[in-house]
Amino acid sequence: MSSTPLPYLPDNVEWLIKGVVSFRSIADFQQICERFADWSVSEVCMLQPVFYMYLDPDRIPAKSTPAASTDIQLARWSFVGIVQSFNKLGDDSGPGIEQKKKLISAWNHVAPWLVFFHSEFIMCRANYRPVDRKLAIDLVGNTLHCGLFANNGNASFLATTPTLYRPIVELWLLALKIKDEKALFIVRNPLNHSRYGCLTPLDIIALMLATGCMHDKTFMTIVLEVSGDTGSVVSTALKYVKSVRLMAQDPDIVSELSTSLELIVQMFAYCVRFIVETSKHSAAMREEFILRQSVKEIFSTCRVIQLLSSTGSMKHTIEPSFWSFEYLTVLLDRANDAISVLRQALHAHAFETTMCPLGSPEADLKISMTFLFILFEYLNHDTILTYAYKHVDTWSKGFGTIARQHEAIREYWSALEKKTRSYVDLRSREDMMRRPSPNQKGWVLRCHCGGTAEDVQLRQCAGCQVVRYCSKRCQRDSWYSHHRWSCKFLKAAVGSSTPHYVKRSLCLLSALEVYEITRKWEDIQKLIADARRKYPQDQERLVVEVTVDKAEVLVQPLRHYLFLFNGLSEDEVVDSLSSWPNPRGHLHQRTFFCSVIAIVDRFSSRQILFSPRTALDMEIVPTLSRIR
Repeated sequence: MSSTPLPYLPDNVEWLIKGVVSFRSIADFQQICERFADWSVSEVCMLQPVFYMYLDPDRIPAKSTPAASTDIQLARWSFVGIVQSFNKLGDDSGPGIEQKKKLISAWNHVAPWLVFFHSEFIMCRANYRPVDRKLAIDLVGNTLHCGLFANNGNASFLATTPTLYRPIVELWLLALKIKDEKALFIVRNPLNHSRYGCLTPLDIIALMLATGCMHDKTFMTIVLEVSGDTGSVVSTALKYVKSVRLMAQDPDIVSELSTSLELIVQMFAYCVRFIVETSKHSAAMREEFILRQSVKEIFSTCRVIQLLSSTGSMKHTIEPSFWSFEYLTVLLDRANDAISVLRQALHAHAFETTMCPLGSPEADLKISMTFLFILFEYLNHDTILTYAYKHVDTWSKGFGTIARQHEAIREYWSALEKKTRSYVDLRSREDMMRRPSPNQKGWVLRCHCGGTAEDVQLRQCAGCQVVRYCSKRCQRDSWYSHHRWSCKFLKAAVGSSTPHYVKRSLCLLSALEVYEITRKWEDIQKLIADARRKYPQDQERLVVEVTVDKAEVLVQPLRHYLFLFNGLSEDEVVDSLSSWPNPRGHLHQRTFFCSVIAIVDRFSSRQILFSPRTALDMEIVPTLSRIR
């Protein structure tokens, strides 16, 4: 304090400062803080050294005891002074900038005391607690927020003090566990003196800080250590999302829309960013999020925010829409079951959300076009096609605003709508031809032995895991009749990546295969001629590979596709297909041995499958012939 120009301070202020500096007077320190409203900006600036002098890490006691009470109380009022200084000076003016620099430079002294207050008084690890839990939350939460504010909202400064990682994680979890909202209300937080009004900002502060630390693997290790397992982390993150949706649906909050919407949007954006980062970091957490239907929760909340914003400025919807869409693309690129992810998103109005005008032409175009592209790619899966066809008329009617603004979106939507109706027509014709029981729910192959019992527990073939039987006898008869040929090829037709969805789409994929081969027949014949010259030893074993929805056709030897057949040799594949009775005779009528198709598996990859048409014919044609 010797460098502080005390002569320029009023006598009563100078007297209080001498009491704090020379005599460690807690009462004088308290008076300085309680009279803060009386101090001018210049006086607050001169008081700054007082607020940091007792935050020496060497003064931190090993535990809270009566003997350490003076040091604890001096640290307490130091935090109060720092927070009130930010309330007074917290802007981008000269004094405000100096205040930020002061806190940043002293952060390595401030942080250890924050850890102490958190451990002893918030987590209640001390028997002697001169600072109650409510006040400790107030002090720690406010000071952490001031640190974030001093760094212009960038939490990267926390990397210099990793000792704060555990308190941040525990605060993040605590904010949802404490039922007493008064304990979470941070009185002096700058948020509560701004346009946001009286809310519980510890939720926001902890979430902002946690999101800023997500890139550090050490932080993630502590998250899992404190929470116990991935399920707890996922559960907590989704509770935050649900909390935001409840805020958005609260009439009392909505009535103050102009003051609360920005806060709701901010909290939601941090929620989704946290989930996005954890999904990138941990495959286990990513799959747990999918299991808990996180996409559905996020897009439902985003839609609520959009509907609120429709009464005012749409600028608030840009960030929620962006992060929701970012999460969807991350999952489609990395999730084990991308189709389930997209289905969840569609059921939560992802189409309506991504097609809603955001007030930014650039954002509208990017998000809308990319989502239409995703939907376009996944229409070859029965569950996505069914949902799209059910809603295509509704989507078309509500598509006007954004389509009028962007010709490219309008053209792409027109192509998507046409493709949806075309695919449904192809599927219907194939379905009528192949399925003797049209009232079955979904497309799952089953025996057709003539049984009429409705309560039969169907048995699934352990080999292909596609066909189901009503009894062991029916399964045995089917095996000797035809399934010994079709089993391995049905398995090759559904693949190993998403067999559940592919097997329900076999009828659609069979129709698309025939359609694509017919449409590209002339090109295929030319490619076959070229392949026979290139692979003279494989002339009778050429395979046509057709990429569904793409103008891509390849002709290559069978040996390039042996990975489809679960360890079978090339000769075994040829013998199996050649020994099939082939009632339709279409294999022997071809100029190539067989075909395979390529479909979208994930957002950035594809999956090769054995010919769905051939596999279905091997299973269904003999069965239908026997029935007739």
